[in-house]
Amino acid sequence: MTSLFMGCALLAGCDHEAELLVSKLYFESVESIIEIDEEATYSIELKSRLTTAADLDVKVAFSIEGEDVVNAYNEKYGKEYKVLDNAVLLADNSVIKAGNVYSESVELQLNELQSLVEGDSYLLPVRVNTGDVPVIDGTDITYYEVKKPVKIQKAAVFSNSFIKLGLTPLDVFTDVTYEAVVNISRFGDNNTVMGCEGVMIMRIGDAGGGTVPKDILQIAGKSEMTWTDNPLSTGVWYHLAFTCAADGTANLYVNGENVIANGSFTMSSDLTAGGADFGFSIGMVPRFMWGTRPFYGLMSEVRVWNVVRSANQIKENMLSVDPNSNGLVAYYKLNGAVENATGGIAAAEVSNISFRDLNTPVAIGGGL
Repeated sequence: MTSLFMGCALLAGCDHEAELLVSKLYFESVESIIEIDEEATYSIELKSRLTTAADLDVKVAFSIEGEDVVNAYNEKYGKEYKVLDNAVLLADNSVIKAGNVYSESVELQLNELQSLVEGDSYLLPVRVNTGDVPVIDGTDITYYEVKKPVKIQKAAVFSNSFIKLGLTPLDVFTDVTYEAVVNISRFGDNNTVMGCEGVMIMRIGDAGGGTVPKDILQIAGKSEMTWTDNPLSTGVWYHLAFTCAADGTANLYVNGENVIANGSFTMSSDLTAGGADFGFSIGMVPRFMWGTRPFYGLMSEVRVWNVVRSANQIKENMLSVDPNSNGLVAYYKLNGAVENATGGIAAAEVSNISFRDLNTPVAIGGGL
């Protein structure tokens, strides 16, 4: 009995070792990022490989996958990629010569790239297959993420300036996301980014109230969320974001990083206390009896949502979003005009806004 068991064990071990030695086909790189500038076409040298060299030639076939694969990828990873059209393989087939591990390369050509929308991300899946050897599951598709970087070269100047939106807090604040791209030129005691005073406002500092240093990011109202780990600096571009769900679960983001995760925030429903101006404003709280609390610096990409944006959505869309995105109530790109890019609620009042051409495009974490 013991000898039989040992024989079986040795046989199983040999089978396992033999399996490991079988040549298997796969893509060496499963994901690649391609950034397009002004190119109209872009070429990729496409290769697949074997785990170990085979004794005979291995024929391989490449194919471009479509919308179903992109949609499955988006659903699995919480992404919002668009399908990249106008890609073509100049050859569908290749071969891995006996004794080699890499296939002969074929050219994958991306065309009409001038039509890509700045700031959007596109996904191009390419599959490899063969009937000659096994294919490693999960590595038979390589994904090319193609994007045209956003170049923001003009921003709004705020100095005792404001944009007042034509909405009241309870119009949108069940689920909410605030986003703004800012560059601070100097700190006042209380620097208003956006929101409704006394309800839910994103600000930097509350030194006048004696509680928060003037360079500390805070969401305030009936509740408070304060990011004390790192003071903000002047002359640096920041993407600031805040989300709050109807159940009070709240998150604070700086430059795409979740700096306060799964906190809590309670929106005030008392719209009469404190004498505040309860309308929604950007850059200042106009006519507030306890001071207008202006922001001093540059702003771009100010967005108000009536949905909670995910961490991925925030991190991957700091410099631009699709104006037709679900839940986007107000979107001010501030690149030369004060216009709601959604085509929806217009600004009710605009005061003292000017615009500045930038020497270099906005880069999150970078200076002017």
